[in-house]
Amino acid sequence: MAPNNGYAPILNLLNQVRIAQDAGATIAALTMVYVGIDTMAWLALPVGQAQQGRSDFYRWVDTYLKADATQPYQYDGRDVYAARCAVLHQFSTIVELHRQKNPPKKFGYLDNGPHRTDGGDLVLISVAMLVRDYFHAATRFMTAVQDDAELKARLDSRMEELLNTTPIGGAQ
Repeated sequence: MAPNNGYAPILNLLNQVRIAQDAGATIAALTMVYVGIDTMAWLALPVGQAQQGRSDFYRWVDTYLKADATQPYQYDGRDVYAARCAVLHQFSTIVELHRQKNPPKKFGYLDNGPHRTDGGDLVLISVAMLVRDYFHAATRFMTAVQDDAELKARLDSRMEELLNTTPIGGAQ
């Protein structure tokens, strides 16, 4: 993704994922990926739509988040959304969506290696692969932003609202 000072909060978010992963903080990296997907889905909302819903999250995942073709599990927006809810809201692997009729896949997590599935309702997601795939998805999204004036206008209209930090010196 080409650096753009106006997109510093996005670059900072991506950097936070990398910092967590490099530090071996697997759950922190996972959590930041889900925050990042939420953020990108919100940035892609139509102008005038302030609140994102499940379908907006599903759409972003289904459009941009792609696993390598050799991976035994390919992301599905509904599965990823349920997994995100489980991690961010309950620090768990199961939420109410998993107890409903026709539930999404349940995610367990591995720190590295390929995703694993036996075709059942449990998928073991490699956090290392998810981080890599999220970075590719963010790059695809930002490329689409540069190629689509309307999408760029949506993103640009929300940039000032994103969390950003300003360094003021070394920590004590």
